[in-house]
Amino acid sequence: MGRSERVSASWDAEYRGGRYSGEAPIAFVETILQTLRGEPSLWPGPGLYVGCGNGRNYLPLVDGGADLAGIDLSPEAIDQLVRRRPALAARLTCGDFHALPADGRFAYLVAIQVFQHGDGAAVSASFAQAAALLRPGGLLFVRVNSVATEIYHRHTVIERDDLGGLTIRYDEGPKQGLLIHFCSRDNLLARAGPAFDVVSEPREQVMQRAAPKTGRWMQWEAVWRRRASTAGRP
Repeated sequence: MGRSERVSASWDAEYRGGRYSGEAPIAFVETILQTLRGEPSLWPGPGLYVGCGNGRNYLPLVDGGADLAGIDLSPEAIDQLVRRRPALAARLTCGDFHALPADGRFAYLVAIQVFQHGDGAAVSASFAQAAALLRPGGLLFVRVNSVATEIYHRHTVIERDDLGGLTIRYDEGPKQGLLIHFCSRDNLLARAGPAFDVVSEPREQVMQRAAPKTGRWMQWEAVWRRRASTAGRP
């Protein structure tokens, strides 16, 4: 079973167990809407939400006026979302966004807790694919794990990079067997750098886990603009 299939199976189980059911959207959703409304050449779209899940954050963006397609590896997530909003079925795809044609069709792309799946090379590949899908000047909204997270489940560190990022393999918990990357600020900026200019510097969001779990879970949120040309960039 490949990485995409393992991620898909893991999230199918999570969604069947009620993951995100009834949960409010994260505050970053309002940041996305406010930013896009200030970009008349990009708003209302077309946009793409990578990892749209069962709609926790996707639906508030659509309800806020975004012309937004959604893609997710989890068939269960897409099924739940279609049952909630049958009228959106034509906008939704079950699949891997890396398989989409690199045609620069989108004005903006949203990826919340998605680009952290896999090792450091996979994170870089996700940014590269985002650049290929975005038109020049398009916006990329990203939220990913911070290396400052106090990792709760038992795990093994399998990779560290020179800019402070690390990759772990979870040895227990809902993501058991999966590789997950945790970014430092410099690590995150470097992975986006070849194709993007910073619009909103990475800001670290801190969340305290609900009991009986302990420790803090931390995420970077940032906004980038697709550079008009990447010629000569590293």
